[in-house]
Amino acid sequence: MSSIPRTALLPAILITALLWAVTIFTQSDPVLGEGVAHSLLLSASLIATAVLAVIVTGTLILTLATSFTGAPPTGFQRVIIYGLLTFAASFATLRYFGLDLTAVLTTSAIVTAAVGFAMQPTLSSMIAGLALHADRAVHVGDCILLDNDTVRIESMNWRAALGRRPDGRLLVIPNAKLTDAATEVLRAHETHRAELAFFGPLDHPPQQVCDLVRELVSDLALVDKNRPIAVAPVSFEPDKEAVKFRIFYWTRSLWDRTLIDGEIIRRIWYSFQRNRIAFPHPTACAISATSQKTLDRLLNDPEDLGRDLARALRSGFTAGAADAFAKDGKLLLFAPDERIIMPEWSDGWRYLLLRGEAFEVPEFDLTPEVSGASTRLGVEKLGPTAAITRLADELSLIIGPYAKLAVMRAGDRTETYEQLCRDVAQEIEDPKARQAFLGKMLAATPPTWRTGSVIAVRRNASGQLASEPSLRANGEVVLLALPTGLLDQFTQRAAAE
Repeated sequence: MSSIPRTALLPAILITALLWAVTIFTQSDPVLGEGVAHSLLLSASLIATAVLAVIVTGTLILTLATSFTGAPPTGFQRVIIYGLLTFAASFATLRYFGLDLTAVLTTSAIVTAAVGFAMQPTLSSMIAGLALHADRAVHVGDCILLDNDTVRIESMNWRAALGRRPDGRLLVIPNAKLTDAATEVLRAHETHRAELAFFGPLDHPPQQVCDLVRELVSDLALVDKNRPIAVAPVSFEPDKEAVKFRIFYWTRSLWDRTLIDGEIIRRIWYSFQRNRIAFPHPTACAISATSQKTLDRLLNDPEDLGRDLARALRSGFTAGAADAFAKDGKLLLFAPDERIIMPEWSDGWRYLLLRGEAFEVPEFDLTPEVSGASTRLGVEKLGPTAAITRLADELSLIIGPYAKLAVMRAGDRTETYEQLCRDVAQEIEDPKARQAFLGKMLAATPPTWRTGSVIAVRRNASGQLASEPSLRANGEVVLLALPTGLLDQFTQRAAAE
């Protein structure tokens, strides 16, 4: 039973019973039992009875329909049922009062035909909407493929559906367009199969590439890990000096499909860099063979590495002093939000955090992925400038336009975003409002590892060289892998200098 009939049923019964009681008990009254007064009371009683009949009959029909279909009726279905019942009750009531409806129906039929021809597109959409609501083929939140573009349904009514394209534009889709042709519907709460192709080097074992890429794809929260993730070579590309691979996976959100594809491509680059897998080159094998060496030479530039080492260990080093360590050490780059897993070739090495930050996470995320899927990726989060702008906007809602100036002044004397938030929060006099502001702007963050930290590793349950404790990159993270004993020599030399 729907909420509207349930709330209206009792008042309708009471009003109808009261009107009939007054009509019956005042039949012998010289004022209310004769003439216009009696006619008005009788008319009111009949109208109340008709309204009660519509409510009761509609409630019974909707209840029976729900028991048969197992799904609650939609608002559109309730409007149609109550509209038809109201028409029938009005027709019966008018006939009781002796009104000849023949001329009215004849005239209304002519008018209806004329209006029908003029409103043919609207009527077809309305009938199509009735069919859509009855079949429940499309729900709010589902995606449809329209002109080879994904459109997410935001709302539906009796005439059209309101959809949103990936670029944010709203689209009004007539219901007739959804029913006149084959429409591919992608359920909001179901996983969807996706695929992505990439090129790997011709001179590297394909199985190693497949294993690396499968692991990085399964690490994405928006990918359904309960479905198989397949990575396989599909063709040789001699003109590109490459092997073409294809990834098959299941995504929890087709709406974020483009974002997932971009994140996979990003992580493939970082994974290839760490595992010293050269990217294929389309011109010559000689260039392909030296591409990884060129990349290593650029990343391990002694001058840049010396500055990073000095900053990480808070000591002064010349380019020559860092040259030996640049020669023996190897840089490892990690993408934002990527789990810190070391390459197999570095087993037994030591790892120094040169740039970026990492935060602690559980070793294996075994919680339901529905919550993980709602978490934003690092590339979706606000950048530094946008975060400070949002900070000023939120503060202005509390203390007014002065917030912009307060943020500007505090920004000149602070070094971190957290310190900036705590400084400007002092402008809020109410302690409770200040704490609520800080809780909103500074979400609870796990322990963070910063530049200069030495990261230990161990074999986890899946056999990987995982960081100890388990870490994820907060933004891009750069580690320097050094052979055993070399880092200790470096720190001792730094202490001596």
